[in-house]
Amino acid sequence: MYHSFKRLCDRWRYEPLQSHSGQDPSRWQRWSRSWVGTGLAVAFGIAAVFVIARAILYRRPYNPLDDYQELNQFPVTADNAAHHHRRAVVSSLYSDGYAIAVAVVGHSARSANVTARLLLPYLGNKVSDKALCIVRTIGWEPYPVPRIPPPDGGKGIFWRFVDQYTKLNVWTLDKMGIDSAVYLDADTLVRRNFDELFDIPFNFAAVPDVYTGGFSLSFNAGVLAYRPSSTVFEDMLQKLEVAEYPLAEAEQAFLNLYFGGTCMRLPYIYNANLAIKGRSPVLWQRLADEMRIVHYTLVKPFLQDMRSTDTVLSPEDIEDAMEKAARIEDGFYREEMGWWREAYRRMMLDHGHAISQCRQSS
Repeated sequence: MYHSFKRLCDRWRYEPLQSHSGQDPSRWQRWSRSWVGTGLAVAFGIAAVFVIARAILYRRPYNPLDDYQELNQFPVTADNAAHHHRRAVVSSLYSDGYAIAVAVVGHSARSANVTARLLLPYLGNKVSDKALCIVRTIGWEPYPVPRIPPPDGGKGIFWRFVDQYTKLNVWTLDKMGIDSAVYLDADTLVRRNFDELFDIPFNFAAVPDVYTGGFSLSFNAGVLAYRPSSTVFEDMLQKLEVAEYPLAEAEQAFLNLYFGGTCMRLPYIYNANLAIKGRSPVLWQRLADEMRIVHYTLVKPFLQDMRSTDTVLSPEDIEDAMEKAARIEDGFYREEMGWWREAYRRMMLDHGHAISQCRQSS
């Protein structure tokens, strides 16, 4: 960079007229001109570094609306009301380590009197009979789906998200007679009834995301209220490889691009991301009494290790995981970990015997 600016300054530097005597400038003149040019070059270099650093540090985060691409041409509003018997709560299961968490999600939905069907797409080559037995005891209806690989061969994607595009299969539930659905990630917990989400007159709705660095206009894909459509599903598959978005953020970034301009933004009570508490404890306290769904994004009370998700944890290991989670950040999320612990133990009181039989027979 220095030499580039030095050459630029050499072009702009004042050159004195040649003396009438025809003699070369003195050594002092040559030296002084050289150092003036060098000083200007260094100054320009420092200024350029400052400008570039400021642009990097203070640039706005990626937002799909700033780089909007015409992908989704489907209507914004739904043109039909969903019948009660054609509603579904949907989650997903891509490994055994999340089986207990999915079971807790289903049980908490039933405890909140959500009466919709519980439908669970899963990856057949990654989920064991033991895990499927456990979720069935709660009332989930598991069904296998094909894996949807990440675009560009998975280049740049975070290792935890390599299977997440499989989530798009939930749009095909119209083939199972579903008019309206609410998708819940496995690391969520239902605290109160959310039946009103089935009746919203929009084809897609989600909650704005929250990061430790602040609140975002983009939405979090952990809770989605949507109208299933195989036509939309096929359209999304066609757009996966041609759309331009941060691939590292997987299906959430794609959905933000696809639905970013047509999404209905829901209140935070429908996806109470733990990051809200980290960012604004006052807002978290304001929402606490009305939270329908809590999202355990930052701390997982059902996992001992984020990289060890291939096996169903034993009851002892789950108790250990819950206790460790409660101690994270000096117990900052202890109350929320207590919510999950209470829901888990209530589930075990109701279905513990059947779950134990699943563990032993598989």
